[in-house]
Order: sequence, then structure tokens, then C-alpha cells
Amino acid sequence: MRRVLSIRRAAARLLTLLAFLAGSHATAWYSTATAQAAPPVSRGVLTPPTGSRVKAGYLVRPDTIEVGDPFTLIVTVVVPEGARIEWPTLDDTTAMVVSRAPTKVTQESMRAGGRTERAEYALAAWNVGVLPIGLKDATVRYGSTTLKVPLVDASVFVKSVLPGDTSMHKPKPPRDLFPRVVPWWQRWWPALLVLAVLALLWWLLKRRQTHASATVHAALDPYARAVHDFDRLDRLALADAGERGRYVALAIDVLRTYLALRNPQAVLSLTSAELIGAVADDARIPRDRLISLMADGDSIKFARRVVSSTRARELAADARAVVDHIEAAERDRRAAVEAARAAAAKAERDAKQRDEDDARRKSRRPKAGAT
Repeated sequence: MRRVLSIRRAAARLLTLLAFLAGSHATAWYSTATAQAAPPVSRGVLTPPTGSRVKAGYLVRPDTIEVGDPFTLIVTVVVPEGARIEWPTLDDTTAMVVSRAPTKVTQESMRAGGRTERAEYALAAWNVGVLPIGLKDATVRYGSTTLKVPLVDASVFVKSVLPGDTSMHKPKPPRDLFPRVVPWWQRWWPALLVLAVLALLWWLLKRRQTHASATVHAALDPYARAVHDFDRLDRLALADAGERGRYVALAIDVLRTYLALRNPQAVLSLTSAELIGAVADDARIPRDRLISLMADGDSIKFARRVVSSTRARELAADARAVVDHIEAAERDRRAAVEAARAAAAKAERDAKQRDEDDARRKSRRPKAGAT
């Protein structure tokens, strides 16, 4: 009965070993012939002199991993009882496949006169593709016999975590995470800068012209300035160009400017009626002619009265005539003032001369009691 149980146990262990070796896609079997014809060591044909068989195989679990993932290499060797196995190690820490922990070796005796020894390597891969594990051959020593179990064919497949091959596709250009909002002043600042420069140039030119005009007017007296403005207005020929109302209005403005320079009370901000009232006491101004001219000018400027070219020239001539009349009266007044000043100076000189003559005559009279 005991012998039957032993046979069953040995058969079960043998079936387990065969199922383990047949189920691995990466299992390599190495068998021997008789000891009289020992095959080359490079092929791993191992047979001790006793005629017992040495079997070896390996299993990579899992067979497909990603970079950095742990995996296990399980190497199983069936040797005769009393044989000693020297397992290789992975000492290079810079290799593509490195060890993560010391090698774990387990043994299991078999009643058929041998034993099974299993080595588990905890590994990790650091590249992609089919990578050789890089283990050296395991050495089996049995008495005076030394056999090699080659493990150079052990490898693992490391798949890439990158997407599929895109070499045939042209990638799209990268886009911003959020659309960039450009303020309007950043888009239009060149145009604004050009406009600012043009405005500055125009202002400088206008200021220069105004300064030159003010210098010319300041150098002229009121009458010379009025004559200069009337001549300039005539050169414009506004009456012939259809701007008859504007021609009359500008002529009246020249007259009012002259009045403001001659009479401080005739400021330019006064209306026509206020102006006439302000200069009513000025004897130099022809009041009736000024009233008629101002009435015609107001009806043209404010009432939009249509005036002919001939009438416009007549009104401009009347404005110049009023200026000439006022200037003639001003010159007469100045002449009278100068004559009165000269007469007063002459009278003062005559009086002084008489006083000197009287004093001289008195100094020539003889003193009282002189002989």
C-alpha cells in the first residue's frame, strides 16, 4: 500500500513539473543523451555519469511589461540528488534590466532520486523592445562533473507607452491654451503715433504762423494794420468767388479791430448796438455812417440777406472809408495836440524869457545914493 502511494506521489509531482514547463511560452528544455556521448556544453546538454537526466527551464511573468514595471524571472532546474547549483546574479545597476531584490532560491526533493531547485529573480526593465535579461549561465556541480545551464536566451518584451507611429502624419501646429486678447491700443498704436506726430507738426506750424502774424501786426500801427488787412482781403477776391457775405463780414471785422485799437471802449465782444453806444462820445467817428454800415453787416451776417458783388465791394469800401475818416480825424487831433503842446511850450519859453529880461533890466538900474 505504501509503495502505491509513493508511486502516485511521484507521478503527481512529475505531471506538475511537466505542466509547468509546457505552459510557459518562453520555456527552454535541455536534455541529454547517454554519458558516453556528452554533447557540447554551449548547448546545455547535461547528463551526469549515472545516467540521470538534468532538465532546466525558465518563465518570465508577466511576459509583457512597461518601462519601470517589476517582473519576475523563474528558473527551474531538476538535478540528481547531491548536485549543487551555482546561480548567477545581476550586479550591473546601469544595465537595461536590473535586479530589484536578492535572488530567492527554493528546493524541493523528489523520491525518484533527484530534486527540483527554483530561483526567482525580481527584476525591472528600463528600455523598450525585446530586452535580453543578461544572466550568465547557471553552474551545476555533481561530483567531478561540472555542467552549464545557459540562460542567455531569457528575454522580456517591454512595450512603449507612447502613442502609435505618427511618422506618416504631419502634426498640427500648437495652439495657445487660451486665445490671446490684444487691447485695441496695441493694434492701433502705430497709427496713433503717426497722427500724434502730424498733429504736433501742424500745431508747431500754426503757432509759427500765428507768431509771425502777431509780430507783423505788433510792428504796425492800427491804421497800417487795417490797410494791410484790407489789401489782403482784396487779394482774396471773395466777392468774385461767390463769398460776398463773407467778404462784407471780414471787412467789418477789420473795421471793428481798428476801432478797438483806437478806442479802448470799443471791445470786440460788443454787439453792433453796444459798439455804437460805446463810441457815441468819440468825435472822430462818423456815427451815422457807422450805424448804416453796421446795420447792413448784421443783416448780411445774421439775417442772411443776399447781396450782390457790387454792393459787397461798396460796403467794404465804406468800411475802409470809415477807417480813413477816423484816421484823418486822429491825425488832426494829434496835430492839434502837438500844436497846443508847442504853443504851450513856446508860451512857457516866452514867459521865462520875459522873466529873465526883467531880471536883467533890474540888475542894470543904479543903486540909490550913487553919483
